[in-house]
Amino acid sequence: IDPARQTVLISHQEIPAYMSAMVMPFRARGSGDLAGLYPGAQIDFQLVVRKGRSHIERIRLRGVPPDGVVEDQGDRFRIPVPPNKVAVGEAVPDFLLTDQAGQPVRLSDFRGKVVAVDFIYTRCPLPEVCPRLSANFARLQERFADLALLSITLDPDHDTPEELARYARIWKARLPRWRFLTGSHEAVRTVAGAFGLSYWAEEGLITHTSQTGVVARDGKLAARVDGSSYRVGQLGDLIEKEMEKK
Repeated sequence: IDPARQTVLISHQEIPAYMSAMVMPFRARGSGDLAGLYPGAQIDFQLVVRKGRSHIERIRLRGVPPDGVVEDQGDRFRIPVPPNKVAVGEAVPDFLLTDQAGQPVRLSDFRGKVVAVDFIYTRCPLPEVCPRLSANFARLQERFADLALLSITLDPDHDTPEELARYARIWKARLPRWRFLTGSHEAVRTVAGAFGLSYWAEEGLITHTSQTGVVARDGKLAARVDGSSYRVGQLGDLIEKEMEKK
């Protein structure tokens, strides 16, 4: 997001009969139209094209805004923003977790590679959340031969390395390019917070926001995508742009 130039870089879906899905900058009518946007946000917008010029307007956020305020049937409640949340462009702190084979894994092990990170748990009952995230990673491993994929459980009590190994087989994960990680509650919460994710236990389930991070070759956070309803091609295009950088 560049308010000074009144532009925002968007990975957008296909606009039927006009343009294919791609990653490109769009100009807003004014910098004020970009107020409230943040890297990784999912938005709806209208593209206006007139006499060789174009702009976007009617920009509307989907999902949880950056201050964590959510509206639910007119009621407002606050999801706390993790205090250690890393901004896009900042270095992601190194971490030490354990993979599905019981082996230690550090983020720094992947320095020089582009890394995609998401957060799931194997007992997640909602097909549009964790299973969709895992299905997206399954497709990404087919698209990119040199991409590291890390799926971190939010349920370390249940998701032991053995359980994560079983889950990896379900999704036909190509090890070791796609690894499933667990650790202590404190370690998992620290990593999740760095990527901007909040979660808590509720009625036997784990309620959580969804964030998928892309870590650049130098260890800095290159992109963060909110939610689980994004199209895998959109995340793939963001990853491809990052992988083109040397």
